[in-house]
Amino acid sequence: MGDIVGSAGTNFCNFFGDEEDAYILGLWCADSYWWSSSIGLSNTDVELIRRFRDFLRKFFPNNRIKFSRNHLFVNSRPLLREFVAAKNNLKKLRKSKIIQAYFGGRFDGDGSIANDLKSDCRIVYSRRSEAETDKNLLRKIGIHKTSIYRYRSAKTFCLYVSRYEVRKFLKAILPYSLKLQKLVPAPRRDLVLR
Repeated sequence: MGDIVGSAGTNFCNFFGDEEDAYILGLWCADSYWWSSSIGLSNTDVELIRRFRDFLRKFFPNNRIKFSRNHLFVNSRPLLREFVAAKNNLKKLRKSKIIQAYFGGRFDGDGSIANDLKSDCRIVYSRRSEAETDKNLLRKIGIHKTSIYRYRSAKTFCLYVSRYEVRKFLKAILPYSLKLQKLVPAPRRDLVLR
């Protein structure tokens, strides 16, 4: 799948062919901050807000981009349509690097791992169907040992990566994930490709 085209020939993003756009899509999918004709990001991490703002600045002047507390957004129905269409077609992601970049964004938005970088690696979802889609995407990049757990009281689903494949997952998303790069300030021997 190539670029997703908005109405009137508007073409903002290449979610399925550009690594930076795929990262932004993953970040937004984790957050899914939108309403009527606006799309944005709601996050307490200033670096993630800055990265999303830089993405928006490629298409919109500063006066169109609104910021309030931890919310950054722009009013644009065509851009919103592109994001929603891409989110609804994630199963069509094919290229490994694009899938890895997408997961870098997803992990930054709603992922976590224990301090040992070996256990409790997970991404949180509000819908089981989204977790299932991502579980299938992980298979495309060689990560098969995953599970989905439902937390009834929190009304969430967690996609867990097995401790036996965490290293492979972290290697895959390290070039894209700001959160993971903060946890791994210098190249770690166990994350370096051999």
